[in-house]
Amino acid sequence: MNHIKKIVFLLFIIGTVCYPQNFWEKINSPTSKLLNSLSFIDSSTGWVSGDSGLIFHTTNAGKDWVQQFENDSLNIVNIFFLNEQYGWASGYSDEYEPYGTFFLSTTNGGNQWNSEYLRLGEVIVHSFYFLDSLTGFAVGGPQVFHRTTDGGLNWVPVILDSSIASGIPPITIKFFNSKYGYACGGVRDIKGVVWRTIDGGISWTTVVDTLTTEPLYDIHLIDSLNIIAMGGDPEFGSSQIISTDGGITWEYRSLGIFYYPVSIGFRTDVEGWVPMGEQRFFLYTSDAGNNWTIVQTPDSTPVMRVCFPDSLHGFGIGPYGTIVKYVYQKPTYLNEHEIFPKDYYLEQNYPNPFNPSTTIKYSVAEDGFVKLAVYNMLGEEVAELENLYRNAGSYEVNFNASGLSSGMYIYRIETLNFTSSKKLILLR
Repeated sequence: MNHIKKIVFLLFIIGTVCYPQNFWEKINSPTSKLLNSLSFIDSSTGWVSGDSGLIFHTTNAGKDWVQQFENDSLNIVNIFFLNEQYGWASGYSDEYEPYGTFFLSTTNGGNQWNSEYLRLGEVIVHSFYFLDSLTGFAVGGPQVFHRTTDGGLNWVPVILDSSIASGIPPITIKFFNSKYGYACGGVRDIKGVVWRTIDGGISWTTVVDTLTTEPLYDIHLIDSLNIIAMGGDPEFGSSQIISTDGGITWEYRSLGIFYYPVSIGFRTDVEGWVPMGEQRFFLYTSDAGNNWTIVQTPDSTPVMRVCFPDSLHGFGIGPYGTIVKYVYQKPTYLNEHEIFPKDYYLEQNYPNPFNPSTTIKYSVAEDGFVKLAVYNMLGEEVAELENLYRNAGSYEVNFNASGLSSGMYIYRIETLNFTSSKKLILLR
């Protein structure tokens, strides 16, 4: 049973960093129709899709768009590109038989699309995620949770645990790496659910099923430990759940805004943006979701979904053909004093979770003695990885935990001028 905690969360601004207000700007749009989904593989190359089966492609960050697909009887609700060549999209028709999802795929960047009825019955696929050109996942309702190993030609159900979340439709699926992934979903006034896989999506375990009665529409994996999912409904408003230990424990927070977000985008590990649709503003965080403040959209434009292909570029879409672009603003620090030199750094171990070995990287700015050790949750040292004199530079250490039991541990670096700790998870 996961440990959970509920709190009411009020929006307020942290006054450590000041930004100009023009984070986002409207850019050229090729349509006035509703845009439902977007996928960018880098700062210039992306696709948007929407009603009337429209798919548009840009190679210059939205300055120009080329129409690649149109079908008046389809509403394309999701598009996903793995790279410049391989892409997939899903659409549905509520006017013509057969009802259900149409599956679109391309192997040449969208210049040609193959379209066929997805033979899973009268279902709606909300989200695709592909690990490579062959292995992918489709989730939707009523409880579509399927896997393909041939690029989408055939789909089979994944293995789900027998928890009380059975029958709940997943809405979004994402992976941190080829092994670890999460999906979220739910039913209004019943529950929000999060599933997790540690075997590349073959089997999934329910890790959240009693924490909230509101659906969870999107999930973001900041890193292997820090995960945030958001959702809500018109009656109870917006909410989020956060895990800081790789999905072992979760905390529920009500955001106190009577609307529900369907998308999360993080520019960096700490700066995140949540578009609030017809409310015509973003929720903005500079501390990984611990605190949020409101930022108006450009020209009070409704924005539904956002994505960040890298730390300097972001894009958003919404009704009426809305397309917006993130404008990077260098922050002005109110207090320029820094406690430690910039070149001191302790990185997150990789892989994490791990079994039985993982790599830890760190940097030191000055010559001196360095101690790197691992501790259990009682604060007891269980492994000393380094205790020696190091010249200024970057280093990496392999940690083999063969003699330790599964669980969470802390690794800590200590020098004369720098101390830092991070969590790691041994999962056998």
